Amino acid sequence: MDAYLEARSYEREAREEEKKGSYETAIALWKSYAELKESKGSYFLCMYGYFNAARICDAVHRWKEAAESFEVASTFAERIGERSLWAFFMSLACQMHEKAGDYDACKDRYETIGDFFFAMNNFFEAADAYEHAAEVMSLAGEDISNYEVPVDAWRKNYEYWKEQGERDDAEWSLKRIDAYRTIQNKV
Repeated sequence: MDAYLEARSYEREAREEEKKGSYETAIALWKSYAELKESKGSYFLCMYGYFNAARICDAVHRWKEAAESFEVASTFAERIGERSLWAFFMSLACQMHEKAGDYDACKDRYETIGDFFFAMNNFFEAADAYEHAAEVMSLAGEDISNYEVPVDAWRKNYEYWKEQGERDDAEWSLKRIDAYRTIQNKV
């Protein structure tokens, strides 16, 4: 069978199985679709398949599997240079790890996102990801009183906006540091 038609068949069947409530079958079909698209080098459509598998896994509370599918999708986004999609899929994976109660994996992924944005000099997005990591650490009962990574990123964000002459944004970053400090000291 032609690979294109085979993939279209998987897609059509997956949609029908989901409508019928046959979630296991729908997930398997979306994964088959994704694997076939990967084998043909159609990485965007491969991501689409893994996204749909993850979406259904989330709906049926199979969060660990959903996280894995979102992470696989993120690897293909990275492969084709789609940075925004990579961050989006990684963020969704974080949500799934949190739902599954795997706070260590969630924190690690948030820190990976933060490191990614920090390396790009996008300090706002980095600080936001690091604050999410701190929040998850708190949920897990960890002490964040010495977790300074968000503060460092907010300071860099302050410096960036100050150099741009955007005093309001720069000052807002300082307020964000104070707000984080309040959270740090409550735990």
